[in-house]
Amino acid sequence: MLIDLLLIPEDRFITVEDKETLSLGDRTLEFIHTPWVHWPETMVTYLREERILFSCDFFGSHLATTELYVTDEGQVYEAAKRYYAEIMMPFRTIIQKNLEKIKGYKIELIAPSHGPMHDKPEFIVKAYHSWVFDEPKNIVVLPYVSMHGSTSKMVAYFVEALAQKGVTVKQFDLTVTDLGKLAMALVDAATVVIGTPTVLAGPHPNAVYAAFLANALRPNLKFVSIIGSYGWGGKTVEQLAALIPNLKVEVLQPVLVKGSPREADFKVLDSLAETIVQKHKEHGFA
Repeated sequence: MLIDLLLIPEDRFITVEDKETLSLGDRTLEFIHTPWVHWPETMVTYLREERILFSCDFFGSHLATTELYVTDEGQVYEAAKRYYAEIMMPFRTIIQKNLEKIKGYKIELIAPSHGPMHDKPEFIVKAYHSWVFDEPKNIVVLPYVSMHGSTSKMVAYFVEALAQKGVTVKQFDLTVTDLGKLAMALVDAATVVIGTPTVLAGPHPNAVYAAFLANALRPNLKFVSIIGSYGWGGKTVEQLAALIPNLKVEVLQPVLVKGSPREADFKVLDSLAETIVQKHKEHGFA
């Protein structure tokens, strides 16, 4: 990759095998292959004598600061989770294997390529273990867009119905949403419900992008549904379903209404909320 990207001659490179070492005299570097974190040729380097792991993109964060080490764990946790959600999450199952690969090393400092260094490495290692190994939580992520108010009425009612049943809902108005925060919410969610009006017989473009994003990031979701409104019909459900082939999810019965929602439509939303609650309970998320 470096040859193609930076046009460096191939004879300037030394190729190292997994676990190969290089002596620098009184220091020893060990190279550990960690592919697809998030490049196919990614590796980390362990400085044995100092117990430092130079982790490349592994354990990085979207954070630029003058502080060399982590001082505000809350700030770094959010920045690192965003980095994981936007970049690493599609490779979650591969990262599981790479976390196991470095488990046997005694690490006193993690120096990633992005963000501050971790002089308490157990903090970021524990966070990564949670993100890649834990089952989803009792959370519904609800990205939505509304044109004439019908979909927003459905969303407001549906959020309240879920909240009253003990489900945490993270809703995102797609006209103003920071997509990085949407990606972060997907890390822990069990269910996504997309709210969309029908535009030219299909979903709103913002809803299309939200589905595309979820499909690309491959979060550990279990259920998906759609709510929204239409004027004369269309292919909203079919088109959105076709956009998420990477997601191994159960599609729950969508709720689409003609025009503004009526009392009968709200009852159907109640039924969908109850279905989600029961599905979460069955899987141990609630």
